[in-house]
Amino acid sequence: MAQTAPDRPAGIPEAGLWNPSLGKWEVSQKSEQGAREGECLFYRGDGTLYSRFRFAADVQNGPFAIYHSDGQLARTGKFALGRIEGLVSSYASAAPGGEPLRACCVPPEAVRLDGLYQGGELVQEIFYDREGRPILSDGRPWPPRPAGVPDDAEFDEGGARWALRRPALERFWTDTGQPMEEVEYAGGARRAVRHYDAAGRVAESCEIAPDGRRHGEFLRRLPPDEASPYADGRIREERGAFDLGQVVGRWTFLDAEGQVVRTAARGTAFADDSRSTSPAFAAAASRAAGDWWAEARALRGRGRVREGLCAAARAAVGDRDREALLRFLADDVVPLAPELAAQRGDALVQSTDSTTVSILDGLLSGADAAAAFRALAAVLPVAHPAAPDFVAASLLLAPERRMTHLTRALIRFQLGDEEGARADAAVVAAESPDGAASLRTYMQAAFRPYDFWPARETLAPDPTLDGLPAGVVRDLGEVRQVIAVLATRLLRLRAAVRSVIGSKVDPVWLPPEVSSLLPTGPVALRRTRVVVVSQAGPGDETGAGDQAGESDTVEIDEEIETEGLGVPALLEAAQGDWGALAWLCWSVGLARVALPDAIAEPRLYAVAMKMIVTRCWRAQDRLSTGGLLSRANGVPGFEWEGVDIDALPQHLARVAAEEYTAVRSLLLWLASPEVVSPFQRDLREA
Repeated sequence: MAQTAPDRPAGIPEAGLWNPSLGKWEVSQKSEQGAREGECLFYRGDGTLYSRFRFAADVQNGPFAIYHSDGQLARTGKFALGRIEGLVSSYASAAPGGEPLRACCVPPEAVRLDGLYQGGELVQEIFYDREGRPILSDGRPWPPRPAGVPDDAEFDEGGARWALRRPALERFWTDTGQPMEEVEYAGGARRAVRHYDAAGRVAESCEIAPDGRRHGEFLRRLPPDEASPYADGRIREERGAFDLGQVVGRWTFLDAEGQVVRTAARGTAFADDSRSTSPAFAAAASRAAGDWWAEARALRGRGRVREGLCAAARAAVGDRDREALLRFLADDVVPLAPELAAQRGDALVQSTDSTTVSILDGLLSGADAAAAFRALAAVLPVAHPAAPDFVAASLLLAPERRMTHLTRALIRFQLGDEEGARADAAVVAAESPDGAASLRTYMQAAFRPYDFWPARETLAPDPTLDGLPAGVVRDLGEVRQVIAVLATRLLRLRAAVRSVIGSKVDPVWLPPEVSSLLPTGPVALRRTRVVVVSQAGPGDETGAGDQAGESDTVEIDEEIETEGLGVPALLEAAQGDWGALAWLCWSVGLARVALPDAIAEPRLYAVAMKMIVTRCWRAQDRLSTGGLLSRANGVPGFEWEGVDIDALPQHLARVAAEEYTAVRSLLLWLASPEVVSPFQRDLREA
């Protein structure tokens, strides 16, 4: 684009000025403020007229025209306050060098392009040939327009249909003119969709929320040749409403003649966050089955139908009354055809993104109830008090389904019911031996006693460590303080496990009672930041600093979170703390977990540290590379709870890595004055 004015060609009015930003000569009238007003002409550099526009206060407004270099009309249309509005027609030039109809993709034989604009948005483009016929992309004429298709509809070549697209409404017809679909828009998002059948009646109509979920009135009519999805084959039509994707309110089901076959009250929508306050999901406590039935009826009466079904399931489990649950379900659920109900139930069980909301909506919409209650039990938070009742309801309805016992085994596992979980695993074994074996391996790892970990190891002198200045640098007070922190954490974990299992019997895997390590009671657990000044040189494996005198801020987190955890997670944390505590006691000269009165560093302390650091790295490599890096570098493996580290499933390899990380952090703290705490975040995450 030229920046300086070319020589004025003949034909440019004297009032014309070169506009360098446009590369055009401009002839316009301007207000005292310098704004364009009225007609404005633009000329090419060679003096040929390029365009006529009209302006109001420097804004394009009114009709415009663009010309080919031979003076023929190239494009015409109008602006409305700066936006193109209405029909814009473009014309091809017979002479070379004319303005193109469009920048690309122009069909052969096209001599005119009509573009329709609404609100400044292009909503339609149609090419025409010399005979004025609208044409396809290959230059062939459109098929004849069927009766009933509006004159301003275009032929959608890709869909072989007729289409009328506008910002607020899209309408579609078949190639023979039958209505197909209408889509309403609001704010650029779909607001409603209607589909039509071969007779031109609405086959399905649904309002839609901005996020794409069904929301509002709904209607569906089945085609005559399509089987009804419902067990009652008379149902050919359904009318109701959705609330953000959930069926709500009163639904009506009609036959082919429009006669009502059945109605169902589907109540109000349910939100995941209301689960914590819903009586249907509360802890059972001492509530009797009769109380649950009363609650179920009360919830239904208040329009909380989904919760009523949940309470009814818990009531039926309480009194082992399968028929009563089936009757309660039948009052609210219009049953689907058995095969479809089974398919939808299986989808709920197998889906990885099912939620309480989607499962309850599926249950109310006719999905297999046994599968829905199983899915509901599985999707609840870990150790949720209602989960056992829902999986029991599933087995009450379908006791022959062995794999439901897998769900119950996992729930019992989370609640610390070892005997019940193992009994369920035995049932699962008949259907899935591998699934049962995996579950048993997991339980075996979780339900461990608390022995003195160092006593498991056989340590031998290592000549490569001779002369290594590794050893305990902590004083007795520091050691006793860390013992107090570990003991306090273990007591909290013991209390958390006890609150979940709710039993007075102490299983061997209950975190140990370590109050004897706390003569003045539990200590406050820190969560803070501290500044560390490095005294080490390059290669310090603690990561506290690379150069002597450097400072860094590190996080210390001694807190232990137990809220919402199931028994396996609590026991994993307890075993990690117990292992660290056992190795700490060993490192100061004890042969059991106890409070030391003095520090007597074991002769093979450096050997133990090397073993722990190596195993920690080996376990972490098992997680990150599957052990490939370790094997490539000749780093030996080891057994964790009787299983080779490379044979452990991923979730147990993670447990092993976390346990060795806890012990490694403890030993590095003992041996390095620069490490502030074994609960230093950079040590735990290294």
